[in-house]
Amino acid sequence: MDDPQTPLTDFVVVARASNQSEGEFLQNLLRAEGVPSLLRRSPGADVPDFLAAGARDVLVPASAERLARDVLLQTEDSTEVADEG
Repeated sequence: MDDPQTPLTDFVVVARASNQSEGEFLQNLLRAEGVPSLLRRSPGADVPDFLAAGARDVLVPASAERLARDVLLQTEDSTEVADEG
């Protein structure tokens, strides 16, 4: 995070990932576009024996929500085009 003073209440969920690896992938896509993000375990996904397993929420500052959603939508659109090709 660029600004450690941003309260967690100012963050919004922009994506849900199936596991930690997928969440980190989404974070890297956002980071490449200059969007800071946090990754946290989704509620009800606490699996202490398998720390990387379980759903994750990708959060961004509320001020960056629109940009983050645009980045993720563009990625989704380009993936669909690649799958059709």
